[in-house]
Amino acid sequence: DNQLWNYCYLNAGLVINLNGKRYVSKNGLLDLLQRKTNADELRYPIIHLKGDDIEVAVTHENQYGEEYYSFVNGQHTIQGGTHQSAFREAFGKTIKEYYNKNGMELSDIRSGLVAAVAVSVQDPVFESQTKVKLGSKDMGPEGPTIAKFVGDFVKKEVDNYLHKNL
Repeated sequence: DNQLWNYCYLNAGLVINLNGKRYVSKNGLLDLLQRKTNADELRYPIIHLKGDDIEVAVTHENQYGEEYYSFVNGQHTIQGGTHQSAFREAFGKTIKEYYNKNGMELSDIRSGLVAAVAVSVQDPVFESQTKVKLGSKDMGPEGPTIAKFVGDFVKKEVDNYLHKNL
């Protein structure tokens, strides 16, 4: 059931009818976070950002810790990997820079964070047979590093979002 939903989240607009049950996501990872979070617990509405080869949805809940739903080429990377690490670092850094607070700790920014991150990588290398963790360093043979690609996207799009909406 979760696998079918994930497939729909990663292919917005796709409709799957199976055994009398209908699976469809119109808004991709935004729908995933809406389904996985409690609207009453959200500190602010879910931020949904899309670009070529990347999609991100992020919010904070009134909880401790961090929660991630990460995907590479449609594969649910439950142990994360280089793309999730890059997102985590870039998001914290961007928020810290926007608010320009030297005393703000990254752990404070990440506390309660709930995020979904999906990237498309050319010839991905996973750290195990089960493909639960991305090990690739680059987006592709000619491409930028995953850290740079994800980092640049998050910095630009999150910063733009903050300037337009706050």
